[in-house]
Amino acid sequence: MDIRADILHTFDWSRTFHAYGPGTDAPENLAGLRSEDADERVSALGYLYSAILHQGTVYPATPPVVLYAAALLSGPEADRPVRGLFGEATGSASVPLGRHLLHFLAAVARAVAESTGNATTAELDALADPGDRKDEIDALLDRIADGGEDVDEEVWEDPLLDTLCNAVLRDLRRAAPALLDAVRPLLTHRDSGVRRQAVTTAGALSRLGGGLALDLSGAADCAENRDEGAAIVLALVESGGDTTEFLTHADPAIRACAALSPALAGDPAATAELRTALTHPATADSWFDDRPGYFDGHVRFALVSALVERSGPGDAADLLPVFQALAAVSSAFTAERDLEGLLRLALGLTAVDAAAPLERPTPLQSAYLRVLAGSDGLWDAEVANFTVLLKRLGLPQDRGGLRLPAGHAPNRPLGRHRDR
Repeated sequence: MDIRADILHTFDWSRTFHAYGPGTDAPENLAGLRSEDADERVSALGYLYSAILHQGTVYPATPPVVLYAAALLSGPEADRPVRGLFGEATGSASVPLGRHLLHFLAAVARAVAESTGNATTAELDALADPGDRKDEIDALLDRIADGGEDVDEEVWEDPLLDTLCNAVLRDLRRAAPALLDAVRPLLTHRDSGVRRQAVTTAGALSRLGGGLALDLSGAADCAENRDEGAAIVLALVESGGDTTEFLTHADPAIRACAALSPALAGDPAATAELRTALTHPATADSWFDDRPGYFDGHVRFALVSALVERSGPGDAADLLPVFQALAAVSSAFTAERDLEGLLRLALGLTAVDAAAPLERPTPLQSAYLRVLAGSDGLWDAEVANFTVLLKRLGLPQDRGGLRLPAGHAPNRPLGRHRDR
């Protein structure tokens, strides 16, 4: 698949749409990526995330935009600075436009990987095949193009959109080799931030399959610090590579990153690394000066998710110290990602169980509940997130109810419960 910067003018954008309507506005909006005006560059990048990749959703306009963004990686505009955009990923300082474009490509790759799962290329091709309904799809695209931003709501409920969306996923999968080729030269870029993001993007693209080779040897030769080393290990994790050798690394951050590999899900040493890291979650969150793009939020979130996936109710006693450490740094805003998985293990619930009120907590379950009751940071009266979580798990939404001893029904006043 060709990657050409002139795609803005050679592609038929009228046959595409994005989150807000027809894709015919793409050439005007994306031209700002090549502008010498800093504000226009920021506006164009905003368009990528608001319209082209909206809340993790891809659209028919996404594949040509992705190819255009990849084409710019080798041009002079990639070195132009952008300030203050996507602070979580880049901080407030100016960074090269190319780093933002790499970040966008990684986000698209992850969206495709999550949407397609383990579907084979043949399965995706079949889902994307319009069969004898091509004329109907063309008519649907005409309705979207004619409607502009005021497309009838019923259009977005048309089942034919599923076929269009599957075609988008198929096309982005097919583009992965060309995109990876565009990213490879940046693995040894002179700017360490660009190098790190290129490594992360290469790992994300490799998830799309098709036998994509992930050779990070050049990046490894350039690595100067923990942040770069972790980015390389995490790219291997994301690509499904073998990270066993890094489980004995001298740096605890590198060991924990290596332990995240799904290939090590059954490795006791990897699980032990996750537990060890999470007994000091604040330390884990501060490991990196510039947090690798693999992490969606705090570092501890990824560690908790992996640990929960590898554990069962029988591990709840051993995981209590981890739960205590996490509760100490958690808040009403982060409790779901910090604590829910471990709580479900302790309560014997699966990730999808709708919990009934907990009538008789065991001594171990009571220990977990008392940790919640004693963690002041969780009890923000103005934020309902934590109490909603408690209700979802069938637990009392007050600190007194959580402190009840084992054998008592936490949703009834202490002393009024009797066996029958």
